[in-house]
Amino acid sequence: MSKKNLITSALVLGTLAATATPSVVSAATTDADSTASDTNTEQVNNKSQNNDENVIAGSDVKKADTTVANSSIVQSASESPYAASNATAIVQAASGLSSSQQQAFLNEAVPMAQKAASKYNLYASVMLAQAILESGWGASTLATQGHNLFGIKGDYNGAFVTMPTSEYSSSKGWYTIYANFRKYPSYYESFLDNGDKLRNGVSWNSSYYKGTWKENASSYKDATAWLQGRYATAPNYASSLNNIISTYNLTQYDGNAQTNGSSQDTQKGVITVRNSASPYVKLLALQSDGTYSVITNRALGNDTPWQTDQTRVLNGHTYYRVATNEWVQDTYVVK
Repeated sequence: MSKKNLITSALVLGTLAATATPSVVSAATTDADSTASDTNTEQVNNKSQNNDENVIAGSDVKKADTTVANSSIVQSASESPYAASNATAIVQAASGLSSSQQQAFLNEAVPMAQKAASKYNLYASVMLAQAILESGWGASTLATQGHNLFGIKGDYNGAFVTMPTSEYSSSKGWYTIYANFRKYPSYYESFLDNGDKLRNGVSWNSSYYKGTWKENASSYKDATAWLQGRYATAPNYASSLNNIISTYNLTQYDGNAQTNGSSQDTQKGVITVRNSASPYVKLLALQSDGTYSVITNRALGNDTPWQTDQTRVLNGHTYYRVATNEWVQDTYVVK
């Protein structure tokens, strides 16, 4: 499926026009009603006509997840054997975002993905790659209107947005319908929802995504191979995710997930702070139970640099330590 409200750029069109497009059912539109195979993932590299190893075959799947819809970027990056190796270029062109805007998205998304991945024992790199590919670095209408990074349908605590989406059937081919998609208060709830889906599966099979669990996947490539045919049936979905993970070195965010109250000393350096609504930035004292209090007798001036030696993640925000139990929220860190 593809949400047609996403921009298809000249680069995307040019890439697809130059390649032969196979007949593909893209994401959760199969009419088959038998359950998915429970066999372990077998990763296979099938060489395309230009000898690029762009097709990864996961285990046999007869029923895809009908609760998600993939964006037009996914379809563009996945429906040709040649396009997966250009996934980063396709996403870049479709989103129209600069490298600095992409980095801003990562700055916001990484701690949320790490926390969700830690909770459900998943690969943060895979969650980030899915978010980038599905939402065009958060630039899609669904992401901007509903903070929905993964195309999950339905409602979230009663909140939803209605979007056009493409369905496929053997009798009709591709046709457009309108569907409700979950509307989240922030990206963090979207990452949590994605993590919950991958860990707890679908209504007819709670272990449907078990091949993405870290205890079952020896690397992120095993996890992406398992997503193919389940989260999206396009033959190059896994390769597109792998291309994004490799290009942006997203594996650096695996293995060191931060949870509420945890800290690490790997973020040593200098930060500059700024509060656009005030001449100073408030300092916070973080508590062991995950709460914080405002320090009333000290603050930091705007556009001043400060040494930091630890970070901590609470409720989807990263906090930087600048003194003993004195922290600055990422909202006020400009570099």
